[in-house]
Amino acid sequence: MATFTFNPADYTENDFAPIPVGDHRVRINDVVAKRFSSGNDGFELTLDVSGHTGKLWAYVVINPADPKKTNQRLGDFFNSFGITDYNLDHYRAWIGKIGGVRVKHEEYNGATSAKVAFFLNKKNQDKLPAWKGETNITASTNTEFVAVEEDDLPF
Repeated sequence: MATFTFNPADYTENDFAPIPVGDHRVRINDVVAKRFSSGNDGFELTLDVSGHTGKLWAYVVINPADPKKTNQRLGDFFNSFGITDYNLDHYRAWIGKIGGVRVKHEEYNGATSAKVAFFLNKKNQDKLPAWKGETNITASTNTEFVAVEEDDLPF
């Protein structure tokens, strides 16, 4: 391991205030295809929030047993981010897309956390300020799953 000496003078305690309740412009920072505890497949989205340093996570669950609800959920997501390529295998191309969400607060273990209540449709985003921040992030085309052995983990 590299030699390093911690300098407490270079440390500032973070204040992770939750993203405020309301409507926010967001950008997709990352997308991960995953299987949820329900057994359904879907996507975990990491969202940057315009004007804030915190991030949000949103989940799009694909439930083949309820195609109507799944199509509504996907349609709301695609509409919000202006996605017109509906091929779910192209999910890495969603990275960098800008859309909108409504944020709500929930209590969990005595702490308040911000959650995505729903995706805002394009019409309801007209009232939001323009995206503030870097817009030039590029989607990785690497969708290969990598096997990691327990011995490879640093903890």
